[in-house]
Amino acid sequence: MTDYAEQGFAAAPLFDRDLVLAAQADIAEHIDRVSRALYLPFEHSCPDAPLGERIDRIFAHERSVANLLRVAICTDAHRGPRLQAIANDPRLIETAEEISSRALSGKIVRVRASIACFPEHRHAWHSDVARDDGTGCGKVVVTAWIPLTDAGPGSGGLEIAAGRQPAPLGEQVADGFEIPEWRLANLPRVQPLCPAGTALFLDRFTPHRTLPARRTRFALVVWMKAA
Repeated sequence: MTDYAEQGFAAAPLFDRDLVLAAQADIAEHIDRVSRALYLPFEHSCPDAPLGERIDRIFAHERSVANLLRVAICTDAHRGPRLQAIANDPRLIETAEEISSRALSGKIVRVRASIACFPEHRHAWHSDVARDDGTGCGKVVVTAWIPLTDAGPGSGGLEIAAGRQPAPLGEQVADGFEIPEWRLANLPRVQPLCPAGTALFLDRFTPHRTLPARRTRFALVVWMKAA
């Protein structure tokens, strides 16, 4: 964890692997819940498919439904009881305060996914604070990225441009902020292995992007704000 101050990221095996793998059930149950509320027959939501393949299978014959479920997962699935237990584990904020040397209080929690059939929704190079104005998202100090399965190169992990930055590198684009490739030319690229149970802590200005996944990879993300 001592590398965080220099590299802008650090990984810690905080959670029991089986606990994190079991938390995927919250997402599966949320997909069932939303699917049952649609006019589309429930069996068309591929309920027997493995969670890591289900959205892709739905996409093959009902693209709009697959996208609706993707949005529902990323909007509300984090409220599931297993995911909430992870997000509210005191070790998260304790570790984040230790590595950042900052007091933290507020947080934002969401589920994020790398889904093969939606490559346009993989995050390009960005940092979690794009505008250092001290308001809203600008109050985020540390992010904990917690994959719910083993993640890394080829399995929907993150790529990081290592080296702690003094300010955001992103530029305004049509739908937000993005870091152009030329700004990262002199930074080493790292694709950390994150077995289930790992929390990957990112500094607010650390550039990172989502890697492609052959199977859907879900992660719980906790953005922690300054006190």
